[in-house]
Amino acid sequence: MSNPPPARPAPATKPQPEPLISRRGAALRFALLAVIVVAGFALFRWTPLGEAVTDGRLLEAVRDSPWAPVVFIAIFAVLCPVGMPVSPVVAVGGVFFGVGLGTLYNFLGCFSGAATSYGLARLLGRDFVATLGRGGRLQRVERTLRRQSFWNLVVIRFVPLPFPLVNYGAALSGIRAFKFLAATAVGLAPAIAIYTYLGAAVVTAASEGGREGLLPAFLALGGLILLTFIPRLLTARRRRKRLADLRAERAKRRR
Repeated sequence: MSNPPPARPAPATKPQPEPLISRRGAALRFALLAVIVVAGFALFRWTPLGEAVTDGRLLEAVRDSPWAPVVFIAIFAVLCPVGMPVSPVVAVGGVFFGVGLGTLYNFLGCFSGAATSYGLARLLGRDFVATLGRGGRLQRVERTLRRQSFWNLVVIRFVPLPFPLVNYGAALSGIRAFKFLAATAVGLAPAIAIYTYLGAAVVTAASEGGREGLLPAFLALGGLILLTFIPRLLTARRRRKRLADLRAERAKRRR
């Protein structure tokens, strides 16, 4: 009795292309994100809202209300995703609430603004960027960004980059939410404290006058400059360490 012929292997199935509707939907969501960002920039650039937020008039309207801290934090959460400049609003918080409570409210506001910006960009833009980077150089760049250590993400908060740019970049590159939020909390804390103190110190210097009134403002400004240079110092230190490790490895191979 002859053996049955061996079964033929099943033909390899080709990967099905992504449905056109999903690509189109991702592109439409990304376009909506772009419209939100551009509209927000125009709103702060060419309407009275921008000045009302950055010079404290909007907060002045609710200053005596017990809801003033909630309104202040909500300003960050709602307006940071559309490009609100953070530094002047943080200074306003130091002026209105003082150094202690101002630092707390500024931190909560900036953290909320970073979270909502990240969530908006992740919801509307991540799928489109992932579609563009599939199998290409952009995908390798995304993998490199996602492998960044926690402390590298913390250091980015010390670099004087636009606040929305860092939040959107983290979301679009695929950095996980928990890692982003944890690094944001650690990185924002020292910068927020210095900016808040600087805002309160400037008002004190203007009201009291003299060298004694200017001293706190200069100290805060010096701390801010030092904080800006910390990333460069850390980067230079890492480079020296990598160079020393390479030299040590080459010396071992020669032996």
